[in-house]
Amino acid sequence: MKNLFDSMEIKNLKLKNRAIRSATNERAFCSEKGELTPQLIELYKELIEGDVGTLITSFANVLESDQPAQYMLGIYNEQLIESYKPIIDIANDNNCKMILQIVYGGSQTSYNVNNRIILGPSSVENLSSKVIPKEATIEELNEIKNAFVQGALRAKKAGFHGVQIHGAHGYFLSQFMNPYYNRREDNYGGSLENRARIILEIYQDIRKAVGEEYFVSIKLNCEDFMENGSTFSDNLYLAKELSNVGIDLIEISGGSGSSYKDQGVIRAIKSIEEESYFYEQGKLIAKEIKAPVSLVGGHKRYEKIDNILNDSKIEFISISRALVSEPDLINRWKIDKTPSRCISCNKCFFRGKRCTLLPKIKAL
Repeated sequence: MKNLFDSMEIKNLKLKNRAIRSATNERAFCSEKGELTPQLIELYKELIEGDVGTLITSFANVLESDQPAQYMLGIYNEQLIESYKPIIDIANDNNCKMILQIVYGGSQTSYNVNNRIILGPSSVENLSSKVIPKEATIEELNEIKNAFVQGALRAKKAGFHGVQIHGAHGYFLSQFMNPYYNRREDNYGGSLENRARIILEIYQDIRKAVGEEYFVSIKLNCEDFMENGSTFSDNLYLAKELSNVGIDLIEISGGSGSSYKDQGVIRAIKSIEEESYFYEQGKLIAKEIKAPVSLVGGHKRYEKIDNILNDSKIEFISISRALVSEPDLINRWKIDKTPSRCISCNKCFFRGKRCTLLPKIKAL
């Protein structure tokens, strides 16, 4: 029988449990340049002391010219490395593994859109932001690929235990898998193999740079939940290909700002049946690939998590909003297995702040 509190090993990482804090909107607590702030250190410290085995940061941009949100983390130059050291030390003291999520945002953005060049797979209006990006040239794609590599190397230098490539939720990389956004006629568009190419290349380039022993994971959509978006079959193919070339963990999510109403990344949950809403897709993916899978999306009940772990090959549970509401939820579940108090109001996501049920952290 699998248990949320089982100790685990991936590569050279010894994890104290199967609980992962999934990357969460925290841009209200980052500096303008993308540095870790005392407020964010305090927030992460609460989560670490709440006993999550692995903590994935909010997204960090790999190129300064691409900033999908104001006050987001950054890993685009060497000067940012030092700001991460304090939280790495706290994590190490508490046997928690810190993973930096690295991203190129693209057209799913409303920040400073008139003062920078925004790139996309094709020059197609974003259904969510209404931004029309410039189609990236091969030279620009190579620059982005190299930026991911350099971001991963900086994360390793800072002491992060690994990185997570953000390949989901309608940002730049996931748009390549999406036929609506990707209308290219070169080696990065058209066929499924071509649409998956840039993600596979970025993973392989990072792996070559950081070495075989460093933890490299990815967040993927199970599907886009929109007309002419990527399908489950598309993303199963990509998960299999990544698994075959050695990805260490795939976190399964789904949707984007372009998804049908109530089928995007963040969903209101009004019943037990609506919890853990990517389970069926995650279960099928985990069955088909060698790489371990973590499942995110609306987990609130320990019993349901226990069933997921024992009725599938899913190895890890990623939690976001429930941990925003209760940073000590994993510790509490050791003695009290009542559901998370999160009510899916989603204010934490749209405001980029703490749960309204928690004391406020002093504003920046």
